[in-house]
Amino acid sequence: MADTLPTEMINTFYDLTRVEYESLDKQLRRQIQVIERQAAAAGLISSGNTIFLACEAGANSLSVRSRMAWSLLFKAMKAYGIEINRATGPVFLSELGTQATNSSITVQAIIESCAVFRSGLPNNAKQAGMDIIQQALHHEVARMKAEVQLLVAASENMKPLTPQSRIEINGDGNVVVTGDGNQINAGTSIDSKAAAALADALKTTLDHLTVLPVETPINSAEIKELVEDALAEVKKSKPNKVKAVSAIKGIAETIKFVPDLKAAYDIIKPAAAMAGIYLP
Repeated sequence: MADTLPTEMINTFYDLTRVEYESLDKQLRRQIQVIERQAAAAGLISSGNTIFLACEAGANSLSVRSRMAWSLLFKAMKAYGIEINRATGPVFLSELGTQATNSSITVQAIIESCAVFRSGLPNNAKQAGMDIIQQALHHEVARMKAEVQLLVAASENMKPLTPQSRIEINGDGNVVVTGDGNQINAGTSIDSKAAAALADALKTTLDHLTVLPVETPINSAEIKELVEDALAEVKKSKPNKVKAVSAIKGIAETIKFVPDLKAAYDIIKPAAAMAGIYLP
C-alpha cells in the first residue's frame, strides 16, 4: 500500500486549496451577514430559525469545500500520473477526510463568530445548529468513501480478463467455434468472471446511491430498484444475458447524464463490456 503522496504534489494541492478556502470563507461570511440583516429587520436575530439558516449555509459551504478538495486532489494525482486504485485509494481518502474535518472546524468557527451565536439563545439551540454541520461532515465522508470505492473497482475492472479455453453460457443460443477447440454458446448468458465483475460494480453503485445529495435530479429509489434487479440476475449461477442487458442498459440510460452518478456509470461501463454489454 502507498503510505504517502509525493511531497511536491501535496504541497501544490495545499496551495490551491488555501486560495479556494479563503474565497469560500468570505462567501460564507457574506451569506451569514445577509441572514442576520434579514433576521434583525424582522426582530428575529435571537431565534432558533436564524441559527438554523446560518448553519444550513455552513453545511452547504462544507459540502462545496469537500467537493472542491476532491476535484483538486484528483487533478493533482492525475497530473502526476497517479491512479486511484486499491493501493492509493486509502491515502487519497485519508487526505480528503482530513480536509473535510478541518473545513468543518473552520465553518463552525465562522458561524460561532456571528451575531446570532452571540445572542442569548440557550445552548441546546446552538448545539442543534452545530449538529447540522456535523451531519454534513458525516455525509461528505460517506460520499467520498463510496466514490473512492467506485474508482478502485473501476481500476480493477479495466484489467483484462485471463483468456479462457471455454465459456459456459446459459440458454439455447448458437454455438460459435473460435479455434483450438474453444466454444462460446453465444446466446443468453454471461461468463462467470465477467458476471462477478459486474456484480461488484453494481454493489458499489448501490453504496453510492445511499449517499447522493438530496438535490440530485433523479429518483434514487427507482434506480436502486433497477440496480438490485440487475444484481440479482448477475449473481445467479447461470445469469441470463438478455435480462441483464435490459436492466444494465436501463440503469445506464437513467444515470449517464447525472453528474453525481458519473463515477457509477464509469464503473458499470467497463464491467458491462466484459459481459458483452456495450454502453455508449
